[in-house]
Amino acid sequence: MNNDNKDENRKFFFFYFNPKDPSSTVDRKNGKGVTINFASKEGRRLFLFLMIPAIMMMIIVAFIAILSSR
Repeated sequence: MNNDNKDENRKFFFFYFNPKDPSSTVDRKNGKGVTINFASKEGRRLFLFLMIPAIMMMIIVAFIAILSSR
């Protein structure tokens, strides 16, 4: 993992975006945990993989709400 704390590699003070960094995750700026490098292909895949369960739950809850309102 890379410990790159430069502010120019951060988008909106939250998202790490460095196309020159090949790693998919990097250490957080405050040193606790890791964050995803959204410039790498593996980082974007990791983000989608982590978001799929949350999106599926929202779809299921919406579907149940629609069915229960009938």
